Amino acid sequence: MKTIIILLAACISFSNSVKAQADVSKLPPLDELGKGTYEGFVGGLYPNGSNEMPAAFYNDAVVMANSVEPLDASGKISEAGKIGLVTIGASTVAMFSEGIEKAIYNTPGLRDKIVFVNGGIGGQDLNKIYDQNAKYWQVVSSRVIEAGLTDEQVQVVWFQEDDLKNQTSAFPDRAEMLADEFTYAIQKMKERYPNLKFVYLTGRHTTDYMPADAKAKHQEPRAYLNGWASKVIIERQINGDAELNYKGTDVKAPMIIWGPYFWTQGNKPRKDGYYFSPDLAAADGVHPTDAGKQKVARDILDFWAKDPVSQLWFLENPDLISAIENIKNEDVQNDIQYLKFYILNQKMEETDLKNITGNIRVLILEDTVVIADKTFVPADSIAINELKPAMYKYLIKDDGAYTRSGKFMVEDDYTITKLKNDKTEKRDRLEIDTTKKQNLVGPDEPAWFINGNNKLPKLVRLLGGDKYAKAIFTTPDGKVVLEVEDVLKKHTNVNAEIPSGEYILKFYDENGKQIDIERAIPEYLKIH
Repeated sequence: MKTIIILLAACISFSNSVKAQADVSKLPPLDELGKGTYEGFVGGLYPNGSNEMPAAFYNDAVVMANSVEPLDASGKISEAGKIGLVTIGASTVAMFSEGIEKAIYNTPGLRDKIVFVNGGIGGQDLNKIYDQNAKYWQVVSSRVIEAGLTDEQVQVVWFQEDDLKNQTSAFPDRAEMLADEFTYAIQKMKERYPNLKFVYLTGRHTTDYMPADAKAKHQEPRAYLNGWASKVIIERQINGDAELNYKGTDVKAPMIIWGPYFWTQGNKPRKDGYYFSPDLAAADGVHPTDAGKQKVARDILDFWAKDPVSQLWFLENPDLISAIENIKNEDVQNDIQYLKFYILNQKMEETDLKNITGNIRVLILEDTVVIADKTFVPADSIAINELKPAMYKYLIKDDGAYTRSGKFMVEDDYTITKLKNDKTEKRDRLEIDTTKKQNLVGPDEPAWFINGNNKLPKLVRLLGGDKYAKAIFTTPDGKVVLEVEDVLKKHTNVNAEIPSGEYILKFYDENGKQIDIERAIPEYLKIH
């Protein structure tokens, strides 16, 4: 932090006198540069000239995206919770976000827990937002609150910024300087939004359309080098920079990944078809027209809906498009060889082996904790068979872009209940009938009823058989509301003993020592 402050102090404002724009035809777009070099530096959005994430980083991103869940006001996972999506930046972000705000809730298949907040404010470059008590953050905080969110519910940010005081155009100096400043800004976002999982970077659009007498602070190649700064900070994180650590202990930042890359050589479309034509820019060559707002909003929303990582948090059913494509394939192909995925002998997924690239990786998560991570060579079937009763999420992915995900419950009798989706988790009639049979227990027989279900069989396994255990329920602030002695030998209906609410449940042995089964019990147990 000291280094950055000293750097800012040294970055005195250069003259705003008119200077010639750089020739954008000599500035290669990052995604087209690939393994080629600009001023001796290899291109590509990601390391080694690639436009794709490295495999290990991609795997981490998939796990991270799968961990985005609706959160309550305190940041706890809740079916009634919300997923905060906030944009951070200056006037262009504000204007593009107006377009996003109009279009996002009409996105087909949008996850209905997402709440969007426009955090763009005109005139607020990096220098204006460093102070966490600055007016910028006061306004953003008020917008988050007005949207019905808390800071603890914000999990995704689109961030586009620049330093308009330091107008050096030297390369790689400017890219590295901005990467340092981005690092500080993103670290502070993680502190402000403790559950922040992703920050998306896009770079800036070309400013090649600026009039000849415009001030230098927005001129090319500065917009171009903003993309290089995004590449630099992302590569630093991938390469293990401790200041950008996103996992394990001492987390400093969310994952930082590319959204749609925006820069073009003026009016020339890129090889991937992306364009930003003069009619999309206002007379100043920096801000968008109404058409520009709409286009860029759609560019961002389309990216989140189609990107294999982003759709995992953005869409209600991220597999819908692929599922439809598979159905079409089945209609015209009779010789398909399927890969089938089983959990405890129940088929969860199947797909045409032709869709698979390389090996298959299967991850099983309980809440946000990865409890199984296995890699398989593609075959007719793969299976995971060692799971205790609990609720899980699974993720299947290959070495390419194929992904599948879902949720399921391992019941106390080790049958599998497939859960519909993040929104309902309702079970079909047969599964409900099975639960009812398990609940047929006489009033004098041992039982442990929570929310209408007898959980005694699960409790016996967790506590290690027929032994003494004492249960204590407390409120989140530590007040004891219920104690049950020798729970395995008593008939207890918890809902009849304490009112609805969230509680902390712990078990103790005959010596008063806590029995360590916290991983199998939610941190906050809901009594309905």
